[in-house]
Amino acid sequence: MIPAARSDLWSCRDCGTAYELATRSLEVGLVRLAVAGEAGFRLGSDGIESHIEPLLAPCECGGRLTRGQTPNGTATEASRPPFGVRPRFEGEALRPLAERGWAVAEASADPRLRRLARLWRSRALVLLGREDELTREQQLELRLEGRLAGLQDDIERARAAGDDDAAQAAHARYIELGTTFMRRFVLLDDGQRGTAG
Repeated sequence: MIPAARSDLWSCRDCGTAYELATRSLEVGLVRLAVAGEAGFRLGSDGIESHIEPLLAPCECGGRLTRGQTPNGTATEASRPPFGVRPRFEGEALRPLAERGWAVAEASADPRLRRLARLWRSRALVLLGREDELTREQQLELRLEGRLAGLQDDIERARAAGDDDAAQAAHARYIELGTTFMRRFVLLDDGQRGTAG
C-alpha cells in the first residue's frame, strides 16, 4: 500500500491562508516521482517541499506558500481551519517535472504505481497538454471530477459562512455524484462490477 497524505497543509507566508495540497495529489505525486523515483513512493509533499514550493502559484494576496505555517509560524492543529483552499501550480514550471514523473509512473512495474497511473491518467494527460489522447469516457470522468471538486468547494464555503443547511444540501449532492463516479470509474478500474451506466 502506498502511504497516503490525508492532509498536506500549506499556507501563505504573508496572510496565513491555508492551502490543502492533498487536493493536488497528482501534481505532487508526479514531482515526487521525478525527483525521488519510485522507490519508497508515498503521497504528500513531505520531504520534497523545496521542489514543490517554487511550482506553486502565489496566494491571492501575492504571498508565497510554505508548508504548514502561518505568518508568525505559530499555528497549531487546533487553530487551523478544517480545510484549505485548493492551491494552483504554475503550469509551465510544473510541466518538465510532471513529464519526467509521468514517464516513471507509466514505466513502473510496481502494481501500486500502475494502479495510480491508471487512476491519474485522464488528469495527467490534461496536465501534460495531451488532451487529444483522452477517450470520451475519460472526458466524462474529468467533467464529473470537476463537478465533485465544485461541490466540495460549495460545502467548505457554506461551512465557513455557518450555513449548515447549504452545507448539508451540497454534501448530499456530493454523495450522490460521488457514488456514481465510484461505480462508473473506480470500481470498474478495480475489476469489480460497476452498476452505473
